[in-house]
Amino acid sequence: MKKQSWDLDGALRVLQSHGWFSERSKETQKRLAAIARLRTFEAHEPIYLAGQNPNGVFGMVDGSIKIAYPRNDGEDYIAHHAGSGFWIGDLALFADAPRLVSVHATGTTTMVQLSPQGITRLVREDPRLHTDFYTLAYENVRIALNVLANLAIVSIDKRVADRLLLETDAHPKADGWVRISQPDLAQLLAVSLPTLRRTIARFVRDGLVEQGYGRIKVVDPKGLQKVIRG
Repeated sequence: MKKQSWDLDGALRVLQSHGWFSERSKETQKRLAAIARLRTFEAHEPIYLAGQNPNGVFGMVDGSIKIAYPRNDGEDYIAHHAGSGFWIGDLALFADAPRLVSVHATGTTTMVQLSPQGITRLVREDPRLHTDFYTLAYENVRIALNVLANLAIVSIDKRVADRLLLETDAHPKADGWVRISQPDLAQLLAVSLPTLRRTIARFVRDGLVEQGYGRIKVVDPKGLQKVIRG
């Protein structure tokens, strides 16, 4: 399938339809749009890396990104995959501190970037914009806590079901599809790949999910909820 070609106006219309940007006032959207630029990243290309100075706030238009946190053993833990409507990059910018996580594109990915200089100027002109960015920080902390809570689930079946529902929430325009390989999903869940494959195979037999190449579709979200509560 041919990838859609984006211009800035079209990208902003997507972000106006769902996610943090869509919930801002029309005036705030207009002011943020004035400092926005369109960025395209190829698969595995970094949007930014842990330890770097802040280079702006980024909104997902099309494609997918993965967010990784550096572990104490020198490896990265992939904590989250995010899709259209997701925003990131505000925390280090407002703390005036180095990035805590690395963000990479997982395929050809289109994002809107709000420049740090532009954000600083807008907030200086209207300090009430701090509230809008606190709202973004709150939403991303909520996601992080959901990820932590998922890892605390002892039952593998429940953990996989819960994570699949979290991933569909993170990709609201994907029609139930979670575009992630099973090795990457196993890493997100902190389970072995054979264990995950057995669980997914059971879910397929039970009609809860459908498998595709490098992706899984949630067919029966209510059924997955029953697994979690069971």
